[in-house]
Amino acid sequence: MTVLGHPRSWSCQCLPVLILLLGAGHGPGVEGVTHYKPGDPVILYVNKVGPYHNPQETYHYYQLPVCCPEKIRHKSLSLGEVLDGDRMAESLYEIRFRENVEKRTLCHLQLSPPQVEQLRQAIEELYYFEFVVDDLPIRGFVGYMEESGFLPHSHKIGLWTHLDFHLEFHGDRIIFANVSVRDVKPHSLDGLRSDEFLGLTHTYSVRWSETSVERRSDRRRGDDGGFFPRTLEIHWLSIINSMVLVFLLVGFVAVILMRVLRNDLARYNLDEETSSGGSSDDFDQGDNGWKIIHTDVFRFPPYRGLLCAVLGVGAQFLALGTVPFFLTWSVVNSVHWANGSTQALPATTILLLLTVWLLVGFPLTVIGGIFGKNNASPFDAPCRTKNIAREIPPQPWYKSTVIHMTVGGFLPFSAISVELYYIFATVWGREQYTLYGILFFVFAILLSVGACISIALTYFQLSGEDYRWWWRSVLSVGSTGLFIFLYSVFYYARRSNMSGAVQTVEFFGYSLLTGYVFFLMLGTISFFSSLKFIRYIYVNLKMD
Repeated sequence: MTVLGHPRSWSCQCLPVLILLLGAGHGPGVEGVTHYKPGDPVILYVNKVGPYHNPQETYHYYQLPVCCPEKIRHKSLSLGEVLDGDRMAESLYEIRFRENVEKRTLCHLQLSPPQVEQLRQAIEELYYFEFVVDDLPIRGFVGYMEESGFLPHSHKIGLWTHLDFHLEFHGDRIIFANVSVRDVKPHSLDGLRSDEFLGLTHTYSVRWSETSVERRSDRRRGDDGGFFPRTLEIHWLSIINSMVLVFLLVGFVAVILMRVLRNDLARYNLDEETSSGGSSDDFDQGDNGWKIIHTDVFRFPPYRGLLCAVLGVGAQFLALGTVPFFLTWSVVNSVHWANGSTQALPATTILLLLTVWLLVGFPLTVIGGIFGKNNASPFDAPCRTKNIAREIPPQPWYKSTVIHMTVGGFLPFSAISVELYYIFATVWGREQYTLYGILFFVFAILLSVGACISIALTYFQLSGEDYRWWWRSVLSVGSTGLFIFLYSVFYYARRSNMSGAVQTVEFFGYSLLTGYVFFLMLGTISFFSSLKFIRYIYVNLKMD
């Protein structure tokens, strides 16, 4: 359920230009350290609020009926902060360096019934807030909710109207900041009539303490006092599962397949020597298997221009960056804008991103295409292709495209299925992924499994005298992207607490793009593995 309405912007991260832009503006937590004198004012910025279980759904803090200045003054933000969804504004909290405050009144509010209902919905959806003081995040929940018992069932909702700020300093620098409601009783929102106004008084306290720690908390690393989970444990089950699978597949290809190939090559070459006195047509009629289609195996497939676009690096960049990504991002950003989420990019930021892409990404794409065209060598096939295509015999059901896509997609997916949970928990949850070495290792396993499966499926296809391997090789292992998208549906329904239109559109929009990326990437690996394999077997085949 959407409670608020205003803009943020993690959504554009799928635009390829962000690879260049992430370093353009320093992110939160890397600004210069501020030095204070006793009594100097310390500005506390309010930033954003949102459901705890919907990481990509955030709103401006002042969209809630809270204490707000008459004129809202926003902090100037870097591009990285804007893309992360920050919308910092000055608050009414008065904090001075090393000066304690005991229960100072912040403001008095008289809330209308719709405003009370807005707060009640926010608390039921576990809304948290984020403040920023000296570039350090302070996070806490907006209110308190208690569900207890079945018979009788109790449902209590309360609003935190008092906040205790704890700040630690070392010398003239702020090292740590936190907020607490440990000794505070929430203001109950239960039992109000539908037409009853609610009067509230918000207060706060500030407590300073000196620390011997010299290194301040780092916002980028999520050092927030444990409000969000920090790191994931090493998941050996995923690694062992992936290693066992890749060893089995590599062993299958290296031992079984190569042994069969050796026998095939010996038999085909012997048959050719014994029948060298006959005509080529007689030779073709008396043979079967993958050798008989040597005059058709390198016949270009239909839509070969599209195939080149999928496989070409420059064409991939153009296809990935300016068609499906931009359209999906536009839909997702529009949904965020319509719901007032701070995930929505402001128009000025969109124009800036497009300008940078036009000045950097597009020229590089054109230059890459020119270099590729000028340096491309002609396709050198080891076998001559006949003008008339050979008739393909009927194929059994287990050699159909659907079966090949099922097998070719499921096996690579099974190699990363356990790891996918940790990746999704990081991207769509509050976990912090730090095992990038293991992630790279699993990615290498994925590519290896895809290559092995592609070679095996291509061999079985050619053995059935079916030379239409070009698109089949792309679709077979590329279908792993479909399995990844299906897993995202399972994760959303069974492994996450995400809800609401904004988060749902965000999740499935980018999950669909993720599956598309893996389809292109693994389809390319599969194609070139099959091409290398086919070249190998036909180069080693003696032919007239």
